[in-house]
Amino acid sequence: MKANKTRPIVIRWRHALRILLAALLAGFASLSWAGDHIVERAFLEDPSGNLTLAQAQLPTQVWTPFKRGLGKGYTTSAIWFRLRIDPGADPNVAPSQRPREHLAGTEQLILRIRPAMLDEITLFDPLDPSAQPRVSGDRAPWRAEEYHSLNFNFVIPRGHVPRTLWLRLKTTSASLFFVEAYDQGELNTIDRRNELAHSGLLAFLMMFLIWGLTHWAVGRDRLVGAYVVEQMVGIGLTLATTGYLHLFGSHWMAPGWVDQITNFFILAYAAAMVWFDYQLLRDYRPPKWGLRLLQLALCLFPCLVLLLWLGEVSLALRVNSAIFLLTPLLALWLVLKFKPSTEDLGDPAPVVSKYVLAAVFAVFSALYSVPSLVSLGIINRPNFFIFIVQLHGLFTGMAMLVVLQVRAHRMEMRRLKILADLSLASQQAQQERQRRLEQSRFMTMLTHELKTPLSIIRLVLGSKSPTPMLLTHAKSAVYDMNNVIERCHQAGQLADGQFKVENTAIDLRDELTQLIRNCPHPECVHLNIQADVVLQTDAKLLRIVLSNLLDNAVKYSQGGSVIDILIAPDAINTGTGVTISVQNVPGSAGWPDAAKVFQKYYRSPHAHHQSGSGLGLYLVHSMAQLLGGELCYAPDETFVRFRLWLPL
Repeated sequence: MKANKTRPIVIRWRHALRILLAALLAGFASLSWAGDHIVERAFLEDPSGNLTLAQAQLPTQVWTPFKRGLGKGYTTSAIWFRLRIDPGADPNVAPSQRPREHLAGTEQLILRIRPAMLDEITLFDPLDPSAQPRVSGDRAPWRAEEYHSLNFNFVIPRGHVPRTLWLRLKTTSASLFFVEAYDQGELNTIDRRNELAHSGLLAFLMMFLIWGLTHWAVGRDRLVGAYVVEQMVGIGLTLATTGYLHLFGSHWMAPGWVDQITNFFILAYAAAMVWFDYQLLRDYRPPKWGLRLLQLALCLFPCLVLLLWLGEVSLALRVNSAIFLLTPLLALWLVLKFKPSTEDLGDPAPVVSKYVLAAVFAVFSALYSVPSLVSLGIINRPNFFIFIVQLHGLFTGMAMLVVLQVRAHRMEMRRLKILADLSLASQQAQQERQRRLEQSRFMTMLTHELKTPLSIIRLVLGSKSPTPMLLTHAKSAVYDMNNVIERCHQAGQLADGQFKVENTAIDLRDELTQLIRNCPHPECVHLNIQADVVLQTDAKLLRIVLSNLLDNAVKYSQGGSVIDILIAPDAINTGTGVTISVQNVPGSAGWPDAAKVFQKYYRSPHAHHQSGSGLGLYLVHSMAQLLGGELCYAPDETFVRFRLWLPL
């Protein structure tokens, strides 16, 4: 029964996941290049890193054209870029038809440069009013940028005619480079889509992390713990590669720290990936040499961090890219070779078949191979690098979540069944204890409240010639006993849900006048009503509510004091109605406890010398809710006051 109840929730969760994933992919797909004003791109590699702009512009230099993106891998060379800017460029309009007359020299374009992990980008623009090169990158102060976004940007004059400008890139990370030139309005739209897509990506990663933390907190499973570590590092890496670290971290970090932290996350994510694979595979029986290789890859992490600290950034990142490339292939090979071990799982059947794991690691190998080969400079597909680097955390996190869910399914079902049995037994025991406690409290109340009236009746019956005073006491005792029995009966009906509300028109003045006439001391009750009020409510329930309030005030008021009943129209959030206030000067019983006054069987500590069941106000409070009204206790320094609001 438990599994059947949870199945619709799982199905709805899967549907929601599909919708969010489709929206996320659509968001990345919408990051188009429409409106790019760069019509020609070319690059020049400077192995010495010492070329000046004048030397790069010499006719003898050989420039290589490229399209929107360039990938040169890890290199010590500086890369020069020559960009041809057409201020009227529109890919959807032929060059001969592009309007020029509307362009103004004061209009601006914005160069957008990706990815957000390049160290130093220098711009040389002949139309720059300062005539000085400008610098951007994750080693430059964020505040120095004229246009702020998740990418690196330069604001440049649009100009009247096409012109050439130059960029110089020097970075210790992989030399991957995308550059476009947009109008600011169009770039604002693209950046908002970009931020929306990246926010969705981070939301997915946070969802996976919360899932992992929840399951780890419950079961303390070491594999789930490794998954949590991998997701936490993956979120940090995503913040760095998507530009959020540069955008927000530059406010309080010195220039250069963003670059160092980004490189550390790149190394740490590879180590977290190897650690998770090691924890997953050690539950089975792979060849020991395979586990030794994974341990060796883990031992490389502190060595790579040391290289990073010593300034050998490119070497550390090259080795790290090799780990990214080879580890999934090694895990895939080990999966195909091992036989599942079920000793730790306590189940004779394999939890995850090797073919499922093989498929997962095959996908991982494909995902990690492209960015690794691009960053190593083996293939030149930087567009795939950007897309996969930003989405690999999503795909791997989702795949590992499924694997862990399958792994935990059988043990979780067994655990849930045991918990369900224990919970059912506990509930039954609690219900039995509650029933016995209710019976005990009921019998205690009944014994206490009937003892005094019965003693009075016994005294009267034993008298040969009872005096009028004795007869009056006997009638009062019978009245008290009747009240106790009647309220016990009403409480039982209320608990069983036997009261059905049947609304009729009731004149409130007539009803209260009749109740006052029948109460023990009608001469002490003062009714203050300004106008006739007709309620559409249940007559029987209203009579019980009002009579209990009135009896309570008469019984516990100071002898001879006036009991005021005030009627006034009132409107609250739930609608228009009338408020009935019943107030009295407290007698020897004093003021009841506001926190307990509506509890079942509650009586003030000083009220036990008078007959009562402790059910009156409990009944009034519950029945007021049945009538759609509200009852509150509102005392002051002089009066005990109850306010009953009822809808008209």
